[in-house]
Amino acid sequence: MRAVTKPATGVLLLLVLLAGFPLVAWLPNQVGAIRLAGLSLLWWYGGVIAPILAVLVAVASLPAGAPPSGRG
Repeated sequence: MRAVTKPATGVLLLLVLLAGFPLVAWLPNQVGAIRLAGLSLLWWYGGVIAPILAVLVAVASLPAGAPPSGRG
């Protein structure tokens, strides 16, 4: 068994992404309400940017050489 070090960093990055949503909402002058392509920046962050980054962080934090899951 290998020591678990990389997933801890991945969890921290996922928490930072999660904390980013209220931070964008609390920016002064309602920066999160600025529209881009008809949708607010807050929507873009919560609906597109953060989920894509979360998937990338989760995949990057997978241990290398892990056996494939499933039966077979």
